[in-house]
Amino acid sequence: MRYFAVCLLLVFATACMPEKKDLHGYVEGEFVYVAPTLTGILQTLHVERGQHVAKGDPLFSLDRTTLDASRRSAQADIDKAKANADAAEKEFTRLSGLAASGASSQSGLDAQTAIREAALATLKSSEQKLAQIDKQLEEISPTAPVAGRIEDTYFRPGEYAAAGMPVVALLPPENVKVRFFVSQAHLPRFPLGASIKVKCDGCSKPIGARITFISSKSEYTPPVIYSVGSRDKLVFMLEAKPDAFDESLRPGLPVDIIEDTP
Repeated sequence: MRYFAVCLLLVFATACMPEKKDLHGYVEGEFVYVAPTLTGILQTLHVERGQHVAKGDPLFSLDRTTLDASRRSAQADIDKAKANADAAEKEFTRLSGLAASGASSQSGLDAQTAIREAALATLKSSEQKLAQIDKQLEEISPTAPVAGRIEDTYFRPGEYAAAGMPVVALLPPENVKVRFFVSQAHLPRFPLGASIKVKCDGCSKPIGARITFISSKSEYTPPVIYSVGSRDKLVFMLEAKPDAFDESLRPGLPVDIIEDTP
């Protein structure tokens, strides 16, 4: 009789324990969009979708014909301005010596001083113009700001690319995360920093991840949430980042979330 009572208590205790069932979510990616700062024709696309790039690898370049011509003109202006500045400096030095010995008037030196300052200002302006053109040449041929996978390209060589319009979408490994939804009742089971396991159809084994974000506001369960027959209407969104990058975790991929209990 005592044995039966103990068994009965165990049954009730088990029934009262919260159910630890798998949750469902999806993979999210925060893309880095690389766009030109100038408008032009896309001359070369150095990458293709699915390609992995390192930081600093070339991505694309716009046609540089106009800027190359502007640079040649700016360089010629600098050469001329430098020659004028050198000549003005020599004359200033000569007149300074003459004025010091009284062989030349102060007014002549003052006039040459003004010429010298104007020549130096023109040289500085020409150098700034050349530096600006060099910066534009660099900006129309951007490199990868971070390492990652080329997720998409939006233009082909010969097409017109407007300034600010992305040409390449890059997904760094550290920008891959898992997003899932938890009801208020189950929220204490997933504190910030907690470890979880992520399963997917293409994953060879569960992938470890850690919760990095918990929404402070509840929201209604979306109509499609990869979960059939869910009774929870108000849920909180959680995000977790994988402990290590896994090629299987592609943006949009449905995944199962498992509590990482010892």
